[in-house]
Order: sequence, then structure tokens, then C-alpha cells
Amino acid sequence: WNDGRARAFDIKDPFHPREIFSEKIGVQVGNVSQSWDGKRIYFTSSLLSNWDKTVATAGEDLQFFKAYAWDGKKLTHRFTIDFFQEQLGRPHDMNLGAYALFAQHRPIELPASKQ
Repeated sequence: WNDGRARAFDIKDPFHPREIFSEKIGVQVGNVSQSWDGKRIYFTSSLLSNWDKTVATAGEDLQFFKAYAWDGKKLTHRFTIDFFQEQLGRPHDMNLGAYALFAQHRPIELPASKQ
């Protein structure tokens, strides 16, 4: 927590979890969201405004949204949105449902009387 690392654990034995993966993503990782098919993982850096880091050493990301492909063994970086550079504020919670992933909207459900 708050060290900028993403980790995966083997929890076949929940009383003895075993770390199977660790990689530094940025200065801090605040939120993680995985696609429904388990092939993509998204990270944001913002936790709470009072906890967010405001100073980084050269080359480190402070406020970001990062997308990775996940094959069950390693992450492959796909893209990053730098929220400071783009002047977007802080990236907080993500809600990446199937419709959002395909830039579509949930169909409007009509009452049974209007179908």
C-alpha cells in the first residue's frame, strides 16, 4: 500500500497466500479495476486528496490512469493518461462495466406497458 506496486497473490490456500507477482506502477497506486474477462487491468493513483502525493522525483507519475494487459503472469503497458499534464485534476474511482469498455450506453429499459 502506498508504495506504487501492483501485486498478485495465489490464494488457493487462503490461510497461506503466496505473492506471485509484483511490479512498480508509479509513485502510488490508489485504485485498481480489472476487466470482466480478466485480460486488462487499470490503475489510478489518487487515493484521497489529503493523502495524494504532490511532489515526485524526476520521471515519476503522480496522478495517472494506466492501462495494462494481463496474461496471468505479467503486465504489458498499453497506455497512460497523465492527469497533471492534461489538467484533469485527480483520477479517483473507476467504474468500467462492459458498456463503458465499448463506449456504449446501457439500453433504456421501457416499462412493460410500453413494449
